[in-house]
Amino acid sequence: MHDVRPARTADYPALVRCVQQWWGDSRTPEQARELSLLLPRLFLQHFADTSLVLEDETGVRAFLVGFHSADRAHEAYIHFVGVDPRLRKQGVARRLYTAFFERAAAAGRTEVRAITSPGNTGSIAFHQAMGFALEAGDREAGGVPVRSDYDGPGQDRVAFRRNLGAPEVRTLEPFTTRAAAPRDFDAVVSVVDEWWGRPASRDLTRVFVNHFYDTSLIAERDGELAGFVIGFLSPSDPREAYVHFSGVAPAWRRSGLGRFLYERFFDRARADGRTVVKAITSPQNERSIAFHSALGFVPSEPIADYDGPSLDRVAFRLEL
Repeated sequence: MHDVRPARTADYPALVRCVQQWWGDSRTPEQARELSLLLPRLFLQHFADTSLVLEDETGVRAFLVGFHSADRAHEAYIHFVGVDPRLRKQGVARRLYTAFFERAAAAGRTEVRAITSPGNTGSIAFHQAMGFALEAGDREAGGVPVRSDYDGPGQDRVAFRRNLGAPEVRTLEPFTTRAAAPRDFDAVVSVVDEWWGRPASRDLTRVFVNHFYDTSLIAERDGELAGFVIGFLSPSDPREAYVHFSGVAPAWRRSGLGRFLYERFFDRARADGRTVVKAITSPQNERSIAFHSALGFVPSEPIADYDGPSLDRVAFRLEL
């Protein structure tokens, strides 16, 4: 399992070791050591909160060191990124960049900048694939604009800029939408059976709202519960998000509220680098099957005993 967390000053020795080991396949030990000098301790002493570390039970597997500019209030900057060679081409770097973008946008930053060396064609291609634009230089090398002596004599660089734009605030009148809170469980569970017209509240236990409220959504109209989505970002599979339970008050069905809540959940999943959303329903729930299909989910054939004896389910999958 790979978990992304904010960096800590204490991570510094581990990150230096990672640089010297991970780049050993393309550099001599002395060159890898020199590369690690581009990451002095001050970056972890002063920019840990805006930097990210991905780790598992074996230790650090990837990291991103970045900061929010003190002099340019609209900018954030990515200084150094590393991924364990065994995890490359698995979307790990994209996940770190996406998480950094999300945090920068939430802090009001509208641009992210980065640099690389002209010879690092892999880095150039990756940044362009992530939506970065190449900034103008004073010469070209291999069709790429280069800034000569950018970091000192002979230290040429390619500069990138990515526009984040202003943080988007999506609304659907006349509803207000917010992240859930643990206290919302009582309001949700009290209406589920009525909204469904059958016993359904047994499928939603307090644990899901107590521990996944930040990725769940509540919609209200004049202070009254109008709809909800209870979902989470899988800790076990960094590609997946999952919708566990959702509902819209009968009075507000066909208002677009259900679609709106799902799309907000999709936005949250994308911001964390998730590429797949999954959900399930019973084979008899034709309304749910039609709703999920209309949103682009692909339903499976009924899966026998999915949730236990005689508890068959239809499983949905959506590629973001």
